[in-house]
Amino acid sequence: MMKRFLKALLLNYALVPIVVLAQAASGQTQQLTVKPIRNTQIPCPTPINPDEIEGKTTICGVVTVPENYSKPNGRQIELTYALLRSKSLTPQPDPLIVLHGGPGGSDISALSFFTQAHNHQRQTRDVILFDQRGSQYSGDLACSQTLNIIAQVLTVPGSPWKKKFETFATKFKNELDPTGESLAQFALCSNVLELHGNDLTQYNTSNNAKDVVSLASALGYDQVNLYGISYGTYLAMRVMRDHPQRVRSVILDSTIPPNVRKYEANPLDLEVVTLNLIEDCQKDAACDRAYPNLKARTIALLKSLDKKPIPIPKQNFKSDKPIPESVTPDAFADLITSLNTDADNRIRNYVPLIISELEQGVTTTYVGVVSGSIFKTPATKLIPIGEPQNLIAKSDKLRAEARKLLTQRIQLAESQRPSRKWVKQVLDAIETLPEADRTIARGNFYGVGFLKGQPRDRNTLIASIAEIFPKQMREPLTQPLRTLPDAEIRHTYEVISGILTSTSSVDRGITQGAFRSMDCQDMIAGNDPVRSAAVSKAMEMPELGRSRVEAGIAAYAICQFWSVKPAAFAGVLKSNIPTLVLQSRYDSQTPTLIGKEATAGLANGTYLEFPNGGHGALLFSQCARDAGAAFVNNPVRPPKAECREDLKPKFVLPPR
Repeated sequence: MMKRFLKALLLNYALVPIVVLAQAASGQTQQLTVKPIRNTQIPCPTPINPDEIEGKTTICGVVTVPENYSKPNGRQIELTYALLRSKSLTPQPDPLIVLHGGPGGSDISALSFFTQAHNHQRQTRDVILFDQRGSQYSGDLACSQTLNIIAQVLTVPGSPWKKKFETFATKFKNELDPTGESLAQFALCSNVLELHGNDLTQYNTSNNAKDVVSLASALGYDQVNLYGISYGTYLAMRVMRDHPQRVRSVILDSTIPPNVRKYEANPLDLEVVTLNLIEDCQKDAACDRAYPNLKARTIALLKSLDKKPIPIPKQNFKSDKPIPESVTPDAFADLITSLNTDADNRIRNYVPLIISELEQGVTTTYVGVVSGSIFKTPATKLIPIGEPQNLIAKSDKLRAEARKLLTQRIQLAESQRPSRKWVKQVLDAIETLPEADRTIARGNFYGVGFLKGQPRDRNTLIASIAEIFPKQMREPLTQPLRTLPDAEIRHTYEVISGILTSTSSVDRGITQGAFRSMDCQDMIAGNDPVRSAAVSKAMEMPELGRSRVEAGIAAYAICQFWSVKPAAFAGVLKSNIPTLVLQSRYDSQTPTLIGKEATAGLANGTYLEFPNGGHGALLFSQCARDAGAAFVNNPVRPPKAECREDLKPKFVLPPR
């Protein structure tokens, strides 16, 4: 049966239900006829912060919304949320709804971390986290299951289907992907998701905005405040455009405004960050004296590296980070990119010195920064003798130990959930099958949430066991399913998918099906590859734009066959809603160049730029968090944020 099914699907373009090699189910996707908006409380799908009490201070649930709002009784999507109750005894009536990035990111997957990140807002109001439609815990349009089968079955040496997949892949050959294999994988993923019943055209920012309003209504809130980060800012501005009466205030952090053609601006990302750093050095008298004419020197250095990279001597120390064999323009671009996620804000301080040394062919500081060896952890200072200080030290230590124990207890409880225990039981049973059958068995089990004509329910799990295992092994595996609560059945699919997602180079952090569906409809709208190339050619430091140009070409290529069409270009948003725009100077994903454009049509918009950090100003400094909290508490008085002065770089000067 497996070979017959594989042969049938490999003979044509569909090729698609690869994820379900042992599944030949047919029929139409089940149409759910439930109310458009329904709120159901569930156990939190991931561990909560150890300081929280599930069901009281942190409440998790799912809000059921239509996949297509024009067909309210059609296929439904369950949006998973976490309601973080305010710590105030008299909380404000309007919560803060957090809109994650991506598109296709997930706040629920790291619930404990994001609870802490938004703790300052909970002093006055509730905070709501949720996974947007198609993200990991809200419909999960993952590609990992498809790519896993491609890697484990179709393309392995000796596979009887390898040549047929290669023939299929040749349809997607281009200069960026000479074999066509990478693009073919996305084509298959798109089709797998559609065959499961997903209408990918409905995974767009317009429906995401409707979901925000549906979520607020289901939880009983009339007006809300919005905090969006990255793509979440694009979504927030769509909510402002389509549902202004529901929004009290908005924080946009690392903004993608609808009036910017993102893929045409992408080549400039690293150049903008580099120019910002050079400008910061010029404004610092000591740095400017030590490294005069830094902009011209950087431009010249990149051109020199392009012609003749600087070899890096073999090091006699161990490093957890890969060290390139030579310093090339791409290696320098990687250095600038690292500023985007440098939580300690240390790398930026060394960049002028690195440029100066590389001009002389010296790689010492560059290697020290890239490897991390230059950053020495300072010796722990002894606490001054005295009872008060000792008591404080002891209390801090006890608090840390208590949090560690509570976290371990929560993680242990999560591992003991019936859903996780059942998944482990099945995976253990697969290991007892004949070796030749294990790979396909695993692939079919991991793909159980992506079956044609079968919803993610109890019966589908039971059917999958019947397909994967011989008769004598089925009953011990299906018996627990019959008594699992509905919430645990739902979580079973999340656990199965999460096994691949956690190790996937495709879906880790960003669910690709959601990302591509929204990217190809909204983010690529109005962009032109020809104009993208023109922007790249006009750059002062074109060497820093190469990777972004290639990424743009890949995005355009994928969107050509992803099953959606670009929407109309949105243009400038005109709004009177009080809005605070937070922007980091070293953000290479949404750089200051486009962040400043966000205020173009905002009559009550305030732009705050932070001299530290990368993507997500709020994640990098307490200063940004305080500014955000102050703004939401009083949106008519924009925060001044004098604390930004303390965040400026402290550039390392050359040794005398």
